[in-house]
Amino acid sequence: MGDKIEHAKSLIEETIRNYPKVAVACSFGKDSLVTVHLAREVDPNIKIFSVMTQYKPRETLDYLRRMNERMKLGVTVYIVADSVPEALRDGSLEVVLLPTGEFRRAVSQAKTETGGEIYERHPDECCRLLKVEPTRAAVNGLDAWITGLRNTEGQTRVDYQEIENKGGLIKVNPILTFTEAEVWRYIATRGIEPHPWYGRGYRSLGCAPCSHPGGELERDGRWQDTSKRGGECGIHTQRLK
Repeated sequence: MGDKIEHAKSLIEETIRNYPKVAVACSFGKDSLVTVHLAREVDPNIKIFSVMTQYKPRETLDYLRRMNERMKLGVTVYIVADSVPEALRDGSLEVVLLPTGEFRRAVSQAKTETGGEIYERHPDECCRLLKVEPTRAAVNGLDAWITGLRNTEGQTRVDYQEIENKGGLIKVNPILTFTEAEVWRYIATRGIEPHPWYGRGYRSLGCAPCSHPGGELERDGRWQDTSKRGGECGIHTQRLK
């Protein structure tokens, strides 16, 4: 595992050296926390951003605020919302509010046409509006971004590369080859507090209605009752520039 850690750090160091404007994306799941920890060891001042949604569990927002303070991350949060959620009202957090109009219309349309919630009936559109578009806003102006994506999480991630170029935006996945066990070993040996939902049997964390515990693969619990089961929200499959 030591070789993987050193390799991950070298990828991060090379990214910082080659691209002036770099940031780490952090969902505050186990993988992105490991990536943030590694990146901060390389550069204690590297920028961290997070995309949150109104459907994230309160525990995630509380955990974000707590870890931001404990690790002194200076996180910038992007969220489609009219006001800053109470759990994120913290002077050390910068919260960027994104327009809600298109999302409100999509929610209304889903209820009118199907009688259900947008995340149940139109999960791809829900993810596009609440995750993909905010990530696009977050990476605007960056040369490269660093993620905690791993290729053993689920069937949709086996073919990703450590360095990807999509439309001129470089994406770096430094812990791509880490196993789930290695991620937990890193967390345990560095004294990083894990998100409380992992103690409830969750293996991959997203929005509350679209995350379930268990599964043969880590992402099997994502969008379990929809056509997206075990799939992707879109930020790793779509061009963001």
